[in-house]
Amino acid sequence: MTELKSSDKPLYSERVLPNMGTFVATFVFLPSAAIVSEPFDIRVGLVIGVFGVLIIWALLFLKAPRIQVSRTDLKVNQVSIPLTLVGEPITISKTEIFEERGPKLKLEAHKVFQGTVTTALKIPILDPEDPTPYWLISTRNPGKFAQAIKRS
Repeated sequence: MTELKSSDKPLYSERVLPNMGTFVATFVFLPSAAIVSEPFDIRVGLVIGVFGVLIIWALLFLKAPRIQVSRTDLKVNQVSIPLTLVGEPITISKTEIFEERGPKLKLEAHKVFQGTVTTALKIPILDPEDPTPYWLISTRNPGKFAQAIKRS
């Protein structure tokens, strides 16, 4: 595995954020904190609720997978691999994602999932010394992601 060189301009870049429903659902923490603190002081609960929601939203954003493809490397979060060691990417559609994440998933595969994203890219690893058979990466743009890998 190599480090993505800063001089390599990304051909493709994506931050795979959760869908808006996830951000809206976490907002439930605010009234929950207010209700729990109501016997003591509802204002404290509102402050805790607001800060709690903001912290959760920040973590959802900061922990979202980041994908970058340069002319030489594929980098997902902190892990990268030279594109010379990857095979032809396979687009996983919404109808296939359950099988790929479940019964068909190999234990040795490198997996980067975003639970609310229903499409992915399966990238075979050609390195005979690498025990990882493929990378399975959630992406909202599997076609563009695959094209960036093929162009390199």
